[in-house]
Amino acid sequence: MRNGLLALLLVFSSLGVYAQESAPSQDAEASRDWYYGKPIKDIQWEGLKNVKLSELEGISKDYIGRLFDDELYWELQGRLYGLELFDFISPSALPGDDSSQTVVINFSVTEKPVVSRIIFEGNVSLRRNALLDAVTIKVEEVVTPLKMSLDEQAVRDLYLSKGYTDVLVSSETRPAGDGRLLLVFKVSEGQKLAIEGFRFEGNTAFSERALRGLLTLKQKSLINDGAFQESSLVADISAIETYYRERGYVDAKVVDVVRESRADEDGANLLTLVFKIGEGKQFTYGGTTFVGNKIFSTEQLDKLLGLKVGQLLNYKRLEADFQAVADLYYENGYIFNTINRQETRDENALSIAYTISIVERPRAHIENIIIEGNVRTRDEVILREIPLQEGDIFSKTKVLQGLRNLYNLQFFSLVNPETPQGSEENLMDLVFVVEEQSTADIQFGVTFSGTTDVDKSPVSMMVKLSDKNFLGMGNTAGVEVSYSNDLQKLSLQYTERWLFGLPLSGAFDFTVSHGAVSTPQANRTVSFNGDEDYAYPFPYSSWDEYYDASKTVPEEYLMDYEKWSLSLGFSTGYRFLLDAGILSVGGGLRTALINNSYDTTLYRPFDPTVRDGANEWLLQNSVSAYTSLDSRDIYYDPSKGYYALQRFNYVGLLPEIERERYIRSETKAEFYWPLFDVPVTESWNFKMVFAAHSGLAFIFPQFDDEPIIKSASKFYIDGMFYARGWTNVDSILGLSLWENWAELRIPLVPGILAWDFFFDAAAVKETPSALFTQLAASDFFFSLGGGLRITIPQFPFRFSLAKRFKFNEDNGIDWQKGALFGESLGLDFVLSFALSSY
Repeated sequence: MRNGLLALLLVFSSLGVYAQESAPSQDAEASRDWYYGKPIKDIQWEGLKNVKLSELEGISKDYIGRLFDDELYWELQGRLYGLELFDFISPSALPGDDSSQTVVINFSVTEKPVVSRIIFEGNVSLRRNALLDAVTIKVEEVVTPLKMSLDEQAVRDLYLSKGYTDVLVSSETRPAGDGRLLLVFKVSEGQKLAIEGFRFEGNTAFSERALRGLLTLKQKSLINDGAFQESSLVADISAIETYYRERGYVDAKVVDVVRESRADEDGANLLTLVFKIGEGKQFTYGGTTFVGNKIFSTEQLDKLLGLKVGQLLNYKRLEADFQAVADLYYENGYIFNTINRQETRDENALSIAYTISIVERPRAHIENIIIEGNVRTRDEVILREIPLQEGDIFSKTKVLQGLRNLYNLQFFSLVNPETPQGSEENLMDLVFVVEEQSTADIQFGVTFSGTTDVDKSPVSMMVKLSDKNFLGMGNTAGVEVSYSNDLQKLSLQYTERWLFGLPLSGAFDFTVSHGAVSTPQANRTVSFNGDEDYAYPFPYSSWDEYYDASKTVPEEYLMDYEKWSLSLGFSTGYRFLLDAGILSVGGGLRTALINNSYDTTLYRPFDPTVRDGANEWLLQNSVSAYTSLDSRDIYYDPSKGYYALQRFNYVGLLPEIERERYIRSETKAEFYWPLFDVPVTESWNFKMVFAAHSGLAFIFPQFDDEPIIKSASKFYIDGMFYARGWTNVDSILGLSLWENWAELRIPLVPGILAWDFFFDAAAVKETPSALFTQLAASDFFFSLGGGLRITIPQFPFRFSLAKRFKFNEDNGIDWQKGALFGESLGLDFVLSFALSSY
């Protein structure tokens, strides 16, 4: 009442305020009215201290662009006071441009007092910190009755989840003496109710043990407090009835749940739940008849039915069959049809037949495609990812495809499609409501190392900035700068996803780098070119000695040289939307200048590719081509679908000039399958996804007998992407690689964190043919284990524990010793990247 009267007084007083604002005309009467009928350009605020601007934008944005009049002002003023955030609001009108053709409304506000402290009274069983986590109001925030009411319920829900079914919660504010408020929650906990046991009555078809296994409520034990929750009881009743109905008992019902309570010797309240079940009769499926279908034949509709006549009537499968019929119509644009199902019972035969009546209406056409909720991202960026246009026939599959495309952009935390009725009977609007998330990726790192070399800096640093939605246009732009004693690098890159309005991507990147590199030296007593099978570097005296040292050279015998590199790359790709998935084809061109700088009078590198052209700028070109097929739901954390890729790289386009010449082939296949998906809470499902991957990679010669390739370009076991956990085996180099992994993935916090169990196997061979003719079990590096995976695309890290093993020549298993948990267990900690194929 007080706020309403105050708002009324302010409306009348505001007329004078508006009249005093400057306007281009000198006439006082004209000055008072200049802002009427003008569009509102902006709404500004003065005096905000604790109220967040985002709390007000939800209201003010509805008025931007509308014409100012008294009705609009009354409405806006009422909504602002309805927030109960302000004690006083003073409005004024300002010209929005030089000619006063638009108006800016300025509100000067006085905020209500903020909370200086939150107090809980009467809480004995739950600690203050747990209750603070439950409430949304925080210290230094403005408190409103609505927020207090919501937080009362939050505290109440927390107690209910712990079994305090009689809890009472109220709240009030008290003066804090400094112009602020104390927010006080008064709690009357009541007695905790714990479940002592369960009984079932009326169940003859299924055992008590089978029914008890369906319950989410648990009996009190050493590992469970047995807390009773009313919401869980409702879910358990539904689970029991569903269990029966999936086995032919379509009339089964939990008639009643009797609660038997008692107090134990400690005064605690114990509860026994008695489920009284009416099972009814078990029915079989008697078939389905279709009536009214003309667009699709009865034969077409029959093929959608999974239930067969004579089978036990599974109500879940019956619902799925009915939905399949409806989806066939929806998929083809017939969303305004009326589809009903009636049952016919044969009590003697204990079977139920069904009649599906269909009233067919014309197809629904999309009148408007509307995007809501986007502030930064342009409408056209969103619309081009939706494979539908205004005037098209509605397609459920294409809506889901658009939904997948929008999530894969990683611009939005939520995308919700809606289909309201259009302006006419057979028209509809397609509305995508989105919630934007940050698309910027900022990485900064500084490392201090203790070095005794006065010529070397003890500081290493890295700065990386990138944005997947640059300027809201859906393109990627990035820059990376890194500095250390061993490497200095500057890299720029830009990707356009849609060129010429087509699903055609174009990208370029430029990198300049300087590195301090160590490499083996040539033998001083025996002259090798360095690429012979029998060659060995300094200080070894034979190839066998070099091989026994795992082809590694001690650091003190290595030579240092400087490597300069300038690299420029261009790539493009086209995407085709098929029923089987997204088919992508593309390729790229890369050119680089490389200079290996060292004193040739002092050093002779063992690697001929480093030695040749020393202190000269050498050209290195490559061209690539690829094709892929992707049906994954979300590419960076898929739950279902598959991915296949074939890529070729042709390195060395000018044989007489370039020092590396070879062809690289990569073949990958991935598969994802959901094993189960069980709802546990309203926001979290316990689910498990099986994922499998296999990759083959080869390096072939171009037109020479052998490829000319640096050691750094050959395949090896890196211990991060291949055979996780294996280290110090990168000296085993080859021209062919077969790498595999299988994983069981369990999301812990959807979109943020998951737990994975993994099994890896990878092998490297000297030549492509050896992978097929000489591959043995002893060539593989195996590892298994599990750990946490961050599913945020900007932070693709895994933290795992791995157990490594190999097969010996006798096909026995040699378990490798790890650094953690002693020799008996011997696990290795593995930090790796969780990069997705894309």
